[in-house]
This record gives sequence, C-alpha cells and structure tokens, in this order.
Amino acid sequence: MLPEKNGLAVGVKLTSFGPGIEFVYAINPAFNLHAGATYFRYSYTQDIESGDATTRNAQAKFGTISLGADWQFVSFMHVAAGMLYNFTQIDFDVFPTTPDAQNDGVVAYHLEPNKLNPYLSFGFGRTISKNKRVSVGFDIGVAYQGSMAVESSVKGVISDAKLHKWTNNIKTGSEFYTFYPLLNLQVAYRVF
Repeated sequence: MLPEKNGLAVGVKLTSFGPGIEFVYAINPAFNLHAGATYFRYSYTQDIESGDATTRNAQAKFGTISLGADWQFVSFMHVAAGMLYNFTQIDFDVFPTTPDAQNDGVVAYHLEPNKLNPYLSFGFGRTISKNKRVSVGFDIGVAYQGSMAVESSVKGVISDAKLHKWTNNIKTGSEFYTFYPLLNLQVAYRVF
C-alpha cells in the first residue's frame, strides 16, 4: 500500500500543445505541484487560396514548459492553475493569387504569442494516484496567450495596400487564439 500523504509521479501526456512529459509531487492527498514540457512540430506545404492571397510553406512549432498546482477538491475532480512558458511559433508565406505589376512578390509572416501564459483548468481523475501506482487524468481549460505578435518580411514587389490588408486579416484571424484552449490527457506512474 502506498502512503497517502506525499509522493512523486512521472507521466506522459497528450495536450493541445502536443505530446509531453509531466512530473507531479503530492504535498498531501488534496494538493499537488507539477512541472512539465510539451512539443509538436507541423509542416503543411500545399497551397491554400483565400481570395486574392495564397498561403504556402506553413510551419508551426507548438511547445510549452509548465509549472503549476492542482487542488483535488473531491476524489475524482481537480482544479489546476499555473504558468506556461510558450515557445509556439507559426511561419508561412503569402503571395498574390493573380500576380500583377504592383504585386509580384512574397510576404513571409512570423507569428508568436506572449511567452508567459497563465492557465486555469478543470480536471477529472487524479494527476497522482492516492494509493495505486498508475493514475489517469483529463483536463480541459484555457491559457491566456494575449495578442499574437505578427512580423512580416517582403521579398519582391507587394503594394502597401495589399500588405496592409493581408496583415490586418492575419491579426484579426489570430485574435481567436488570445485564449488558447487547453486539453490534456495524462497517464502517470507513481514512483513513491
């Protein structure tokens, strides 16, 4: 039988930021501290046409380092809060669908959220088992990323009007991710 007071668990997780690893330390049966990391890389090379613009060479890198705590307020539910160091980056090229004399170039875009993101989640299951070796938990929540930083670099000829329009469309579209949805499925093994 494992002790019910403190303990340490190591877990693997699948999250909305990618797969990762988590270390959980139980202070007592109701309160846990955790630290973890996630990472996922994705590339999409096909063209995506949208009106007067075509997007190509999209590359996304999602990843976090997390520190947090959770409160197991009943045996099968918990609330977690903490901070993420978010190193997500999104890069892609945009060029005119129909080039002309004023618009015959490419704009390389680079997007990044704020680096420090507070988060809050609600979960089912336990992040560390109270009296068994293996635990399973599922969390759903939100991280505040703030506004995306949007940088652009023009190669060739793109009119100021076109560049302004495309950049505004990207900024408007990225506003949806000010609050990033958190999903986390974790399996942990209690070491002691």
